[in-house]
Amino acid sequence: MAFMAMSKNLGLNTQMNFQEQEFKEMQDEYNSYSAKFKEIGELEDGDKLARDSSGVYYRHVRGEYLVQLRRWWTRQGRSHTFNHLDEDFSKFMKYLDKVLNILKITYDTRYRVLGKKLRDLANSLMTGLYTLKKTYPTEAKLICKIDSIIMSLIDFKTSIGEKLEVSIPISQQRQRTFSD
Repeated sequence: MAFMAMSKNLGLNTQMNFQEQEFKEMQDEYNSYSAKFKEIGELEDGDKLARDSSGVYYRHVRGEYLVQLRRWWTRQGRSHTFNHLDEDFSKFMKYLDKVLNILKITYDTRYRVLGKKLRDLANSLMTGLYTLKKTYPTEAKLICKIDSIIMSLIDFKTSIGEKLEVSIPISQQRQRTFSD
């Protein structure tokens, strides 16, 4: 009780609350991107990608009836796909950079777990984006955009792999584990 009162006077409680709030925001943002991009990872050959008004991607499965008419009606053409990918992945890359920067300065295991989840999400996205490239073989502008996104994801995976391989210094581990 006395420690809590003293920590409030020193501002320690505020700092812990800020760190908790920051991590919660990062986790919420991950959950948002994971839900938004879920369908990209599940694309199959010939599937078309579209985005609804809330920003979540969905698929038009190859062989469905009236796909072209539905894509025209909902304004989900190739140029819109390009714009949506550009807009969403620009924001996503900023988020990935933010996570990498945090991992430069902290050994917090929560952020390391978040980094592993993001690496798995990047793997899934890369698989779906390679499939999407096959759907539009003649669209040079869209293929260049997809390649750019894939290269950025590869850079992220390399960087996050380096950050996750760093072992936690002994001073950060619990000292009690070394007692007899």
